Amino acid sequence: MSNIRVWKISVGGTNNIKLHKKSFKDKVLYIGFENIEEKNYPYSGEEKPRKQENQVALLQHGVSIGDLVVVPRKNLRASFLAKIIGPYQYVENSEFEGFPRRFEIIPISKFGDFQLNSLETNKWDFTTVSLLTYSSLDELYMDFNIEKDKIADIKNEENTSENINEYKNILLSSKNLILRGAPGTGKTYLAKEIAKELTDGNEDQIGFVQFHPSYDYTDFVEGLRPVSNGDGTIEFKLVDGIFKKFCQKARDAKKTGGQDNFVFIIDEINRGEISKIFGELFFSIDPSYRGEKGSVSTQYANLHETDEKFYIPENVYIICTMNDIDRSVDTFDFAMRRRFRFVEVTAESQLGMLDTALGDKAEEAKKRLRNLNVAIENVQELNSHYHIGPSYFLNLKDVDFDYESLWSDYLKPLLEDYVRGTYEEFETLETLKKAFDLINKERTEPQDTGDNDADN
Repeated sequence: MSNIRVWKISVGGTNNIKLHKKSFKDKVLYIGFENIEEKNYPYSGEEKPRKQENQVALLQHGVSIGDLVVVPRKNLRASFLAKIIGPYQYVENSEFEGFPRRFEIIPISKFGDFQLNSLETNKWDFTTVSLLTYSSLDELYMDFNIEKDKIADIKNEENTSENINEYKNILLSSKNLILRGAPGTGKTYLAKEIAKELTDGNEDQIGFVQFHPSYDYTDFVEGLRPVSNGDGTIEFKLVDGIFKKFCQKARDAKKTGGQDNFVFIIDEINRGEISKIFGELFFSIDPSYRGEKGSVSTQYANLHETDEKFYIPENVYIICTMNDIDRSVDTFDFAMRRRFRFVEVTAESQLGMLDTALGDKAEEAKKRLRNLNVAIENVQELNSHYHIGPSYFLNLKDVDFDYESLWSDYLKPLLEDYVRGTYEEFETLETLKKAFDLINKERTEPQDTGDNDADN
């Protein structure tokens, strides 16, 4: 068997099927030992301890991210199989006070009542956590009726979750994050998924705006707007912009003792005139000046009814997206650059979306995409910033997987913009088409298998 370990971890006991279902739905293992003090217990390496303190030590130090876990029922039966994707946690004063110890998981099997025929034991031991023995992963998956082609989908979901968790941690530490990369790499979708992860999916705690050349301070912070009165007359009143309203909502939540995170997404941030939109918020947006210490007087402060200044609350996080090839990137304000953490989202790192969306037809799409991107890099005037992202290949479903239609309707117009005005424009397009058609012998291995961090 591989180096992957398989644990039996009891969730509320073998009879608590209701809690098993909640654990499956929440993707969290709820583990007891509520009477055991939480402290760092020494771990002896024992994999089937009987003493409760030693079982807690095993949870703290023995069970690892990437391990598999079986949630047991009675008589060598189980409710589901899952993979651990988060570190050990101890949660006080939660909804389930009797189950303070937690692991974040991804269910691998469906929820059910599975007989474990391949397990190399004839009964459960009387412990909450212990190591199980299987001769192979195939036998384990067979016990849970998992088909082999489903495993690839599971791996893609795991990779996506791990990436989102990594981005979430970057955002928590930096407050401001910019996802940059080639067109079609799913940056906006990724930003929304990170926001959901940070807010536990509460849409009221997520804001969204897309910048464009006409967007300005009055849209974003505050400004005078025409307002119709009841008598049909119109007057100008000071109205808060979308970001100021969002920050006020976060401030109100914090004042009432809430610890909720609020995430504001700015799509295509580089398409707006940054200095004009943010104004004096250059100061407040700095991660080291969040909260009241970063208070500023806004441009319309003389029209306010009070002297209260504006600031960005500490529980507000900002995610932005930008395309590397957009000409406006060159004019991106340097004062803003140093206030953000920049992370590159590569086409290669997002290929998992094709597996999820296209199923068994994903492999050909990935081969064509990789081949085309290698050819793009070989064009003298282009580089990896001009890669084609996998989002473009999601359109295959709309054209009944006709690759000629995908080329003519979606890819060719973009590539024509890439090479317009270059030397041998027509010949370059022909070369790219051959790469897309898998006619040429370009190398199709991925050039980059991960996301490259670059702090600016």
